[in-house]
Amino acid sequence: MAVFERKILRKIYGPVKENELWRIRRNNELEAIIKGENIDRFINCQRIRWLGHIERMQDTVIPKTMLYGKLYATRRRGRPKIRWLDDVSMDLRKMGLNEWKDRTRNRETWRHIVEEAKAHPGL
Repeated sequence: MAVFERKILRKIYGPVKENELWRIRRNNELEAIIKGENIDRFINCQRIRWLGHIERMQDTVIPKTMLYGKLYATRRRGRPKIRWLDDVSMDLRKMGLNEWKDRTRNRETWRHIVEEAKAHPGL
């Protein structure tokens, strides 16, 4: 994902003219432009934010029903696929939040958690 991000940033910001020659921007120059922001971290923060939004919804709303719904059918052989909720829960565990469901009810607390996720180095 980081390789793709740098490729897009190079297209957006274009080459640099240095001593009458054009060259592509280096990784450290791109890092200086985006000031340490990262597409992976941004996506993780948005997922955590969306999880809080869904948790505050009523139980009868379709997104919450789809998130916690179970299919009663035979599953495929092999290891089960990682679900969206499992992935977000794993991100929250990396931040040290195990009991996150109660914290989603308070918007201010959840906003603070999302802001914390932006600065968390492990995500």
